[in-house]
Amino acid sequence: MTTTPDPYTPDTTASAVTDALTDTNALLGRVDTKASMLLAGALTTVSVGVAVIAKTRLPGLITAGAILTVALIAAAVLALITAVRPALRGNHSFMRWATAPTPTALLTELDKTDREHAAYQAQRLLSLSRTLHRKYQLVRLATDLMRAALTTATLTAALAAIL
Repeated sequence: MTTTPDPYTPDTTASAVTDALTDTNALLGRVDTKASMLLAGALTTVSVGVAVIAKTRLPGLITAGAILTVALIAAAVLALITAVRPALRGNHSFMRWATAPTPTALLTELDKTDREHAAYQAQRLLSLSRTLHRKYQLVRLATDLMRAALTTATLTAALAAIL
């Protein structure tokens, strides 16, 4: 009679957590890159938009549309800046090591982490996953705001062409 191995043995669980941590860390890098690229473009757009509004005399409705467009992009910039802002909370990784008062205390913490590896890894995964989720929500909000700004800009340009 053969027995099926328990899928939740400590070795399997530790491996799954390690794999999930690796994946989550890779996704953190991706979302920060996306947010940074979007931020660069959005900041340029806000700068150009403000300059154009300040230097030109446009009819009231067109000016209002241009201001709304710049405001939407500025809101996207705010969401992106929030997304790339470092999260310095939690008791894992370098934050845990940075709070050690002495090298000896750091070694004690590292030894404790080695002994409690699976629980530490699971806590780290939970914290990183929450950070990643928050970042993706902010990037999604920013892209939605940029889409709304693009729509507003298109309508404003059409109005300017008509008037």
